[in-house]
Amino acid sequence: MSKNEQEHSQRVIIGGIINDRKLEELYKSIELGKSSFDIYIIAYLDFLGFSERMNSENSYESLRILKFLLQGTITVADDISRTNKIDDFDIKIFSDNIVIAQKADQGILGNQVFSMVNLIASVQFYALMYFGFFMRGGISIGELSIDSTVVWGTGLIDAYNIETDLANYPRIVLSNHLIDEYNSSGQKELNLYAFIKEDYDGLWFIDFLYAAPNLALLPVESERLYEIVKPYTSSSDKVKQRVNWMINYFNTHCRKFKDRGDYEKYTLPYV
Repeated sequence: MSKNEQEHSQRVIIGGIINDRKLEELYKSIELGKSSFDIYIIAYLDFLGFSERMNSENSYESLRILKFLLQGTITVADDISRTNKIDDFDIKIFSDNIVIAQKADQGILGNQVFSMVNLIASVQFYALMYFGFFMRGGISIGELSIDSTVVWGTGLIDAYNIETDLANYPRIVLSNHLIDEYNSSGQKELNLYAFIKEDYDGLWFIDFLYAAPNLALLPVESERLYEIVKPYTSSSDKVKQRVNWMINYFNTHCRKFKDRGDYEKYTLPYV
């Protein structure tokens, strides 16, 4: 064997190239049964500005925050599953995105939708108030295959498209199909509409500030949110538009308490 042939052989081995027969055997070994896809409620969530934070901060600290948020999500999910007597949530995280999924059960679908909203509201509230992360996302219902290595299906694409194309602001938007499924479930002992809001564009999003539904918390929330939005005064118009959406949402939340105190002093100016 010539020197060139030896070098080529080494490169092939190092590159992990296998022959056609082994490739065919490998492909045939991957079997997908008819039950590989099921109908799931799926949330696709994005921590806005995480990559910028990672570039400006210590990577170790950014990873620590991300793992803390993931562990917090898992802990709250376990509590909700146990309290509401539903199956566990499947939770996957990659980069600055989280996928949360639960196999739909028509007998308890209303409970499941309510529980998903409850879980995501908690994550959104603490991500913002503790770490200053805005979140954007979409929740849908559809086909999904999920295991330890792969998340795949049209339901995930639907949730992703809602987050990418419709949410626009730091809000978690529910698909119309999911809301229709909830309305058809007949299980209304848990009132979803107490915890979602219809926005100016007709989209329904999670009213995550219901996680702190009393006037006593307004001063703390107001001060913390002001610290978070203040640096955006010099941002682009596009970024300001998104931040101002959050400010408007918070100010609207404050008005709920107009009969119980001087709420106006807690509202925030736009950036």
